[in-house]
Amino acid sequence: MKKVTIIPDGWECMIEECPPGFFYYQGQLCFKSEYAAEMQYYCSSGESFMPRKVMVQPVICEESEEEE
Repeated sequence: MKKVTIIPDGWECMIEECPPGFFYYQGQLCFKSEYAAEMQYYCSSGESFMPRKVMVQPVICEESEEEE
């Protein structure tokens, strides 16, 4: 079985300053896209949401094999 670990990737920042990719916000793993004319943000359920001025934590996901 694979194990996925969420690791902070830099300091907390305002969502507008967060690089595209995964970020952590209020207990949810979210995603910031750069492919649209405007930046788009998605919550963990995959729905689009428009955050106000909020602090988020950029993260990366690291995969490893879990020993049984």
